[in-house]
Amino acid sequence: MPTWEDKLILPDGQIASYQQEEHTRKFKLVAEPIAHNILPEVTIDVLGYNGNTPGPMIVVKQGEWVEIEVENRTEGPTTLHVHGLSKPNTQDGRPPIEPSPKIKPGERFTYRFQALQVGTFFYHSTENFQENLGLVGAFVVLPNDYNTHQVMLPDRDYTLIVQQWQIEQPELGKVFPGTYKPVKFGIQPNFFTINGKCFPEATPLQTKFGERLRLRFINKSSSSHSMHTHGHDFNIVEVDGFTRTGMMDDTISLASGKRIDVELIANNPGKWPINGTKTFHQSNNGHTPGGMITQLIYNE
Repeated sequence: MPTWEDKLILPDGQIASYQQEEHTRKFKLVAEPIAHNILPEVTIDVLGYNGNTPGPMIVVKQGEWVEIEVENRTEGPTTLHVHGLSKPNTQDGRPPIEPSPKIKPGERFTYRFQALQVGTFFYHSTENFQENLGLVGAFVVLPNDYNTHQVMLPDRDYTLIVQQWQIEQPELGKVFPGTYKPVKFGIQPNFFTINGKCFPEATPLQTKFGERLRLRFINKSSSSHSMHTHGHDFNIVEVDGFTRTGMMDDTISLASGKRIDVELIANNPGKWPINGTKTFHQSNNGHTPGGMITQLIYNE
């Protein structure tokens, strides 16, 4: 019988592999320079985990112990912080404010903590704007097997991570092919991605009539974004790891660092956009349509 974990999908990304030892899941992340295609004609020289940005989605169950070994292949020190998840001070990944170490180039460090909260979280580097250059990834804690029996499982469970990039272009309104190094401060972004891809390259979400879908929205950019599901209303079921009930909408506001889970019933067949509502965010350097758009497509 399929489990909730079997239903998790990260379009254009991967679920992290792990080793299971009793009640511990052991993961390995390699922080390294990568060449990443946000469009077929646009490559960005950024940082990634295990060869991609966002990095692989880490999935654990409530109550399990988590070990994440981080190997640093970048040119400077790095860290790993799991945003929103309670953990010991020594495992928080935010030096020099707290006592976990910076990981120097060529070195490794293993973070260890227990996943006590169910919810949608994300991991990222806290060092020198590395998260703006791609060092981010999703972190999902599912209910343990006993508590899973208490809830109605979705038929498909999608995670969507929004990012933004400031890439030098000669002028607005068109896309200039090439390989670029984004500005790490990113205060004037002109390319916007979902799971590392601009529209029309973002892989669509698939569904069938009558299915229950869960969408986990994660904003790991410096700006706020409003996300809208065309043709469908939804229930907001979780905000920053806290359960919500009785909240219907068709648009959510995602502040920087925020996570919102929604559930909807696929009851309106067709091909529907899911997109950020800010006009410029629906473009690739001002060329439309593009940017922070994906699709929900019904299959027979």
